[in-house]
Amino acid sequence: MDTLLKDAWEAAREGVLVFAEDRVLYLNPVAAELLGIERERVLGRPLLLALRDHKLEALCRIGGETTIETRNRTVWAKAVPGILLLWDQTEEKNRVEALEESSRMLAHEFRTPVAGMLSLLEALQGGLKGPDAKEALQMLYQETQRLRRLVEDLPLTRRPSQERTFALEDLRSRLERFLAPQLAEKSAWIQWQTPHTIRANPDAVYQALLNLLDNALKYGTGAEIVVVSGQNADGVWLEVRNQGQPLEEFEKLFQAGQRGVHAANVRGTGLGLALVRRLAAGWGGTAYGRALENGNAFGLTFPLHAGTAYNRQTTQTPV
Repeated sequence: MDTLLKDAWEAAREGVLVFAEDRVLYLNPVAAELLGIERERVLGRPLLLALRDHKLEALCRIGGETTIETRNRTVWAKAVPGILLLWDQTEEKNRVEALEESSRMLAHEFRTPVAGMLSLLEALQGGLKGPDAKEALQMLYQETQRLRRLVEDLPLTRRPSQERTFALEDLRSRLERFLAPQLAEKSAWIQWQTPHTIRANPDAVYQALLNLLDNALKYGTGAEIVVVSGQNADGVWLEVRNQGQPLEEFEKLFQAGQRGVHAANVRGTGLGLALVRRLAAGWGGTAYGRALENGNAFGLTFPLHAGTAYNRQTTQTPV
């Protein structure tokens, strides 16, 4: 084998395996790693013993290209007479899957302000007058501003985090106005016990809390929803509690596309809680769920920040 050619193969980023008469003549370090074999043990041995994959062996015999899953990796393979080329596409596949998930998340995140804006516009077109019209225009302006900030937060346009210190109570009136139609439809109400101050992106917290309240309205069985905050040594926690049958498993509900056992008759995409967890991670917190005696609680955590003056009236931990 030409020395320069062999040196090039040794340094190549793709895997190279050379064979003749169904026996291995050479393979470079990348090929050995992708196939999970030791070079010294397979040189001169039959292809199947080296490849340990009938699909790859057949590819070497007939030529062509394919993609296989091996050793928790996605590998593209191409065979020409006497040579098998291997390329690790795991990172590319993961990037594509992450992009697809992000697209679904963004569609879900955009759907809420757009739906709210359409409802407000329909109300204005229906002849809303006076103070009600003024309030609807103010809400429309707020949702438009939030939509603008969502666009600015896209990966290609992302600016430094818009975090600031604010009181959780600041979100109350805005959330109640937006959820007013759902609350009226369900004859439900929200009880607020949120005296704490946090540091985060207010729009991100608003979106996360809106998703949790929306879930509580969809899946809860009681009329009262409780939003309560507390503080422990790690920071502030915030929970949305609703009545209903306690769930047995919560973690899978935070995975994209997963829905609870009681969601069969409720419209949804299964992205709401996954988005909540992603938003919480953005401010350094977490999202969780836990069963209550007669219901369920879904919560958010906010880490302590130097200089943040938390209200310490409520210091209990979730129980």
